[in-house]
This record gives sequence, structure tokens and C-alpha cells, in this order.
Amino acid sequence: MQHRRRLLKGLLPCAAICGSLWLALAPGCSFIPPPAWTQAQTAAFTRTKLPHELLSEEARGGLQLASLTGALVSTFGASGSVSAALAEGAEMTPDTFRPVCPASDSVYNVGKGFADALLGKEGMEYRPLAIEALLRIRLEICVLESFVYEAIIPFVQKKGVGWVLPFHETIDTVIAGTVFAVALNFILFGTTKIVAVISIYHDFLIGAPLRVIGYAIFPEKRVRGPPPLIQINWPGRAPDIEPEEEEEEREPPPLPLAVFGGVCKGYGIFAEVVKNVCEGFDTFVGRYLVVTSVTYIAFKWAHFRLFPDFPPF
Repeated sequence: MQHRRRLLKGLLPCAAICGSLWLALAPGCSFIPPPAWTQAQTAAFTRTKLPHELLSEEARGGLQLASLTGALVSTFGASGSVSAALAEGAEMTPDTFRPVCPASDSVYNVGKGFADALLGKEGMEYRPLAIEALLRIRLEICVLESFVYEAIIPFVQKKGVGWVLPFHETIDTVIAGTVFAVALNFILFGTTKIVAVISIYHDFLIGAPLRVIGYAIFPEKRVRGPPPLIQINWPGRAPDIEPEEEEEEREPPPLPLAVFGGVCKGYGIFAEVVKNVCEGFDTFVGRYLVVTSVTYIAFKWAHFRLFPDFPPF
């Protein structure tokens, strides 16, 4: 009897906590994830192998190759299909709009494979969190990608680029420039930040180690910098002059090592350049894009309203 009483005393607080949680979550039951996602989470948390995890490594490689091939095919055929839909006069609505994001899907698939390999079986309980983060990254990149494929490319194929800064402004060129300038502010503001972060991680994880290997195989000569702009020479003391160091000539490395070092050094420098370009573009978008867009729109409207006949030719 005493054992049963202790058991009941332990179960009553648990039942009260569960009942309060149910009452708190009952009004927002519409936000509960769909059954398919709940089953996937349950399978992940219970460490049950999902259908795609039951495949062998060769089968997984075949599926990844097929997905990448499909992504490349859809990349080259995306703008053409959207252009055909726009040419037919199909109206885009939230129900009919299906963004085409092959590059974003490839980034998501690569990140998902890397996360699965990094977490392993011991970290399967954290897999849903990693998938959620990758889906958000895919969404941000897809915003820019779908805007390019489904808005810019079809419009440029139909109208050309003469509306950007024409000699004689019309109402069509003014509206086209205004819409694109305003849209770019909302599209690029969040997407460039994600691209810059990805380029930083790419350079830190891949580019920097390859640069270390490349410069170890092919070291560069030390270049003496310019003299200081302001130099104080105390009386009775000669200026410090650094003696020139004679660098020892090194024998060229063997051909296989030279090829390997050249590839590592070249790709490492390329990764650093890409990171700097993405960071610079993100800085421009965050600080100066709004000012540039407002100036561009004001110039086009002033050109159209105030001096439409300039230049006279």
C-alpha cells in the first residue's frame, strides 16, 4: 500500500504538468506541424532509420548524383519555362507561383549531407534543428535565385536593357526602372548577408588551409614596405637601417608536388577573392543601396518630367 501511495504521489504532479501544457497548447493547435514531419522527427529522435537511411552508400551516391544532374538541367531550363509562361499571359498568384531554385536545392543537399556526416548516429537528436537551419538558408538564397530566373531574365529577354538609362525617358522606362530599383532593395538586403556568411565559412574551412599548403610549397619573396611617412631622427643617433636579408634559393619541388601546391594556392586565393567580393557587395547593399536606388528613381522621374527632350538628338 505504501508503495502504491508513493507511486500515486509521484504521478499526480506529472499529470498536473501535462494537463497544464495541454491547456496552454490547445488554442494554438493549428501551428502543430503536419503528421509527416512529426513522424520524421519521431523517427529521428528514436534513432529509427528512415527509408533513405536504409540505402547503401552506393545507392545514396547515385541519388545525390541524380539530384545534382536534375538541378543542372533545371538551371538551364528555368528561365525558358518561365518566359514561355509569361508569354502565354499566365497570371502569377501565390497559388500558382512555384519558385525555381536549383542552386538553392544543391546548397541544401550538400549542407544536409555534411550535417548528417558530422552528426553521425550519436547526434541524430539534433538533426531536425540542422535541417531547419538549412531550410532557412535555402529560402534566403531561393529569394534571389527565383527573382533572377522568373523576373529579371524574362523581362530582359522581352524588353532588353534600354530602360535602365535611356536618352529619352517614357512612362514605360520610368515604371520599369522604379519597380526594379525598389524590388532590389527588398531582395538583396537579406540574401547578400547569407551569401557573405557562406563565403566566409568557405574561405575559413577550405580556402585558408589550402593557402597555407600552397604558400608552404611556393613561398613568396618578402617585399620591403615603403618608409614611414613621419620618421624622427634623434641627434647623435644614426637612423635605423634594416639590413637586406639574402634569401636562400630553394630547389623547385617535384612535378607532382608542384602541381598539388599550385592547385591549393590558386584555389585558396580564389576563395579569398570571392569572400572579399561578397563582403564588399554586402557592405554596399547594407549601406548605400537605398541611397543609390532613391537617387536613381529621382533622376529618372526628373528626366521624364522636367527635361524630357534632353539630349536633343
